[in-house]
Amino acid sequence: MSAVTEHVKQEKITEQTFYDLGMWLTHPNDHNLKQLVTLKDEDARLPLIKLVNQYWLGGALYNSLKASNVWQELDEELKAYLIELNDFYQQRSEGIKQEAIFACDLLTDAQIPVVMLKGGASLFNGVFNPISSRFMTDVDLLVPEDKQQIANEILTAAGYAPKEDEHATPMAGHHHAPALFRKQGGHCCVELHRWVLKKSVSDVLSTDEVWAKAIPLKLSDTLQVLQMEPNQQVVLSVAHSELSHKGYEEQHIDWRQLLNLYALILHYSNTLNWQVISEHFNRCNKPESLNALLLACAIFFKQTNALTDTDDEMSQQHIANCMAKYENRQGTYKPFAHLFAVLRGYKKESISTAYGEKGLFSISIGRLRHFKRHITMLLNPETLKRFLRRL
Repeated sequence: MSAVTEHVKQEKITEQTFYDLGMWLTHPNDHNLKQLVTLKDEDARLPLIKLVNQYWLGGALYNSLKASNVWQELDEELKAYLIELNDFYQQRSEGIKQEAIFACDLLTDAQIPVVMLKGGASLFNGVFNPISSRFMTDVDLLVPEDKQQIANEILTAAGYAPKEDEHATPMAGHHHAPALFRKQGGHCCVELHRWVLKKSVSDVLSTDEVWAKAIPLKLSDTLQVLQMEPNQQVVLSVAHSELSHKGYEEQHIDWRQLLNLYALILHYSNTLNWQVISEHFNRCNKPESLNALLLACAIFFKQTNALTDTDDEMSQQHIANCMAKYENRQGTYKPFAHLFAVLRGYKKESISTAYGEKGLFSISIGRLRHFKRHITMLLNPETLKRFLRRL
């Protein structure tokens, strides 16, 4: 049996799937024959597609493949699926931009300063272009702590309201207020932050530092707010996934956040000060979280910088542990049985049963409809909570 045939029959996400994903997302023309054969085989590519959908990378995958030499070699079914998926991501991102403008316009009219954080800023500052490459669920706006309540009242008066069960338990120490959603015409939730990070990890980047160094961000011809300066955008990207969400501690690579870091570094490559970035993590004794993520960018995306240490054995072991932990949980780790049951619903026979098999691209379209259904469900906070409890 040939090596290619063995790979084609692979059903689980393996270490190779991670390497393949990194390559297809950032340097697709560097593929080998085995990787191309896998991508073109409907069954063999399922692990890759599962990983892409788990981390909301469908738009990024489409844009990378479309701009490469690979696109013309792909089968029509896969191309149709990725095109439809990208169109959905594009519409989603356009809607989020409209939501950001609507909310920021209200706040700036009330003379409340606003710093747009994380993904929201990336839709306006060119970090993600096309914007369909960046999937996000809400808009994060930093306002002065003493104006957070007033800002919340302004948005509420304009039709925003918290979900009925959002933050049911009082959370006085939370770094942002309960997420608000506009029932009439809303595209996503808006979160008003008083601190850039939760207190337990704020030593890596303080809110005062963000306000002191914030720079302009143009949202439209008539509306301008603030955004974090480039070095701090990189610091927040790493701190958010590795410290706040405990990615490093729990040995989990969040591929959506990893691609975000890659895009930030690529976009600001000529202006980043790596000594400054490094100091943020050194001062709180967390340099390993930064080092590991930068090495991950080098391993999966072929992106290096002044801080990248390809001989860092601790970071190498961390990344290996992350992949092994993910791979070993598949099918045998009972708390994740529900997740994999959901993923199995994307198999051809399941999609055919649920959505029918009429038309040339019926399976691809069915998978897209199934994926849209899951997105809609997960954007409901209560549904998301129930899903996470079953993991």
